[in-house]
Amino acid sequence: MEAVSFALRAELRRRWRSWLVIALLIALVGGFVLAAIAAGRRTDTAFPQFAATYSFDATVYATGPVPELAKLPDVSSAIGVVSPSNGSPTCHCAQPINPSKFSVLAEPTHGKPIFKLLSGRLPDPSAPDQALASLALQQDDGVQVGTVIHVPLFSPAQAAAANSATGNGLKPRGPTVALHVVGIVASPFDFPSGQTPDMELYTTPAFTRTVIPHAATGYEYAVRLRRGAADLPRFNAEANRLETAGVEGVGNTNGEVASIEASIHPQGIGWFILAALAALVALARQSNVESEDYRILAALGADRLQLVLLGMARNLVVALVGAVGAVALASALSPLAPVGEARLAEASTGISFDALVLLCGALAIVLVVLALGIWPAVRAAYPLQSSERGVVIRPSSVVAGLAAMGAPPSTLVGVRNTLQRRASGAAIPVGTAFLGTVLAVVALCGTVVFGASLSHLTATPALYGDAYQLTFPVIPGLPDPALFRTLEQDKKIKAIARAVALQVSIDKSTVGVMAVEALRGALPFVTVKGHLPNGDGQIGLGAATMRQIDAHVGSLINVTVSTPSGAKRTEPFRVVSQVPLPIVEGYAGLGNGAVVTIPGLETAACPAGPDQKACRQAVVGTNLGAIVTKMVPGRRGEAAVTHYLDTYPLYATLPVTPTSLINFGEAINFPLIFGAIVAIFGAATLAHLLAVSVSRRQRETGLLKVLGFTNRQVISAVSWQATTLTLVGIVIGVPLGVIAGKAIWNAFAAQLGVVSVAVVPVWAVCVLALSVIVVANLIAIGPAVAAARTKPGQLLRSQ
Repeated sequence: MEAVSFALRAELRRRWRSWLVIALLIALVGGFVLAAIAAGRRTDTAFPQFAATYSFDATVYATGPVPELAKLPDVSSAIGVVSPSNGSPTCHCAQPINPSKFSVLAEPTHGKPIFKLLSGRLPDPSAPDQALASLALQQDDGVQVGTVIHVPLFSPAQAAAANSATGNGLKPRGPTVALHVVGIVASPFDFPSGQTPDMELYTTPAFTRTVIPHAATGYEYAVRLRRGAADLPRFNAEANRLETAGVEGVGNTNGEVASIEASIHPQGIGWFILAALAALVALARQSNVESEDYRILAALGADRLQLVLLGMARNLVVALVGAVGAVALASALSPLAPVGEARLAEASTGISFDALVLLCGALAIVLVVLALGIWPAVRAAYPLQSSERGVVIRPSSVVAGLAAMGAPPSTLVGVRNTLQRRASGAAIPVGTAFLGTVLAVVALCGTVVFGASLSHLTATPALYGDAYQLTFPVIPGLPDPALFRTLEQDKKIKAIARAVALQVSIDKSTVGVMAVEALRGALPFVTVKGHLPNGDGQIGLGAATMRQIDAHVGSLINVTVSTPSGAKRTEPFRVVSQVPLPIVEGYAGLGNGAVVTIPGLETAACPAGPDQKACRQAVVGTNLGAIVTKMVPGRRGEAAVTHYLDTYPLYATLPVTPTSLINFGEAINFPLIFGAIVAIFGAATLAHLLAVSVSRRQRETGLLKVLGFTNRQVISAVSWQATTLTLVGIVIGVPLGVIAGKAIWNAFAAQLGVVSVAVVPVWAVCVLALSVIVVANLIAIGPAVAAARTKPGQLLRSQ
């Protein structure tokens, strides 16, 4: 062991620079891998932690204080917020504030906070004119710290009229307050998640004392339950019994929380995919630092075990330095993640040290580097085999073929150097370089396919459930009969369907359901597997819902629905499809929810009997509904969409792109990040190969110069070496990359619950292949110029 230790110290002094290069490569890729894993963990846990601090389970609306709420057995806490009834607010903002989504809330003085301060400061409790603005006001209307918002309030005498004043032009006769925004905050209602965020101002206790007595008010209670969603059914019943105490309604916020978590989850998946693919590329570069000094050490008496131990010791040193560098790099990159909605929910966006990921990851890096270095260390320990002394390098058939075709000498030398594994008795890492190049091309090509498929998905709404173009809400009086007749008679409308949203219980899990019925044409919905429900007892499920209840196409599940009288009925339903669901606020979203037919819902809710007809009419009439329309393709359909949006601005709405797709495709920009990592590591691997090859072929280069090779031919030979390497990588890597890209995309689409359509952009792949060759030749310039400038005498003496 002393001999091994002595040799290791000697080589460290002589070759520390080359060892450091390898360690930096390991640190670079290892750091990116660990940073991506840590980002995925932070992304997945960000909103659950945010919800545990700032969210609640139910919202209770009341005309006045209801202290009885806090005394209900299932209630953990009930935070009361006073909200004055307001008219249209005005401000010097980027655009007018929508009064229908705007409200002023008097900040509670006790209980857990209901929002997170993002910027600015908290208001002075004694200042009635200071307020905090919700993030939605900043993002949608341009409200900033320092903005003054003028809010007219209804007087107490207008309280009854104000509650029904929507659209009737009632003028507020209460005070008009000028509220100065001193901070921006985020609450669970500020996360889009396919829904329209609420725009709110949070005022101070001084505002409550001085202004609230002169305004018409309502009360909202943020209620946290002891067992969360499990207590909701009983709490709803108990809260509704307090109608005489002023309770007007109860809202369930758990559906919104679940929707937000579902919208953020694909980001976490993206980071883990990024980490896995980067790790795959890292495996292409073995960490062993081979040395031609083994012959000398063997001649001095070192046995094979000592040579193997020396090689593994080198690997250990490089691995330890690389692991430390990877941890440092991952920590330095941590402020860049998470992104999108997850960043809003993250408690701290500064430097984060995830001990579990980073320490376990560092250990994994060391073990992987050692494992990859075992075979090269054993192979390098056999330099003095008798069979190797007289080894004859076989001529390459590829080089012979090129020579027969009349290829110039520089081309022949470059191709030969690419394929030959040894030079002057020293090993050249040709196999490792080929593997690294192939994997780099595979990863880059797979990234192109993944990115193109993601772009195609976001540009094709039908694939994620929005197979229709317009929605018209159906509540009492909307849409009017004249509008509906217009829709029926419009030849530019291909299909019309009725949809009703409600919540049911499936195997004891609360699930949002869309009950649909075709009014003209086919139902404007699609399936991932199976067929759309077309009869009683049939149901289609989103992918996440399928996983939640452990079902599959063909399963028989129990669905519990509420009857118009409030009773519960449980009926068996057969799962006939997996469906990508459109965003339905509070009920369904990407991968979450279910689809049944309206007649099937009516049959499940209404038993046979004399009251069945009235029951069936009440089932649809008591739930949120809409008319959805699918237009003819092309410009005629686009013109029809524009016409209805302009003619019926209060009724016609466009489908909502799921926030999870926006988060993954835009905020993370997954293809760009991964492509950059692979490009950097691939370039470093190629540069290392060329540097080693030029260094270990100095004697050959000197002989070629003595025989008449010019500097230009030497540079050309190195360039052909890089070109040959990349051509092999392209020929093998592009087909494998396309296959890998499709497989990864199909797995990702299955996880989301959308229709999977993998797109292979031929032109982009061709540009990628050409770019790889160009970059490889640019990288070869340095080693080639270094070889060309060295004089033949120096090259020959060095060997």
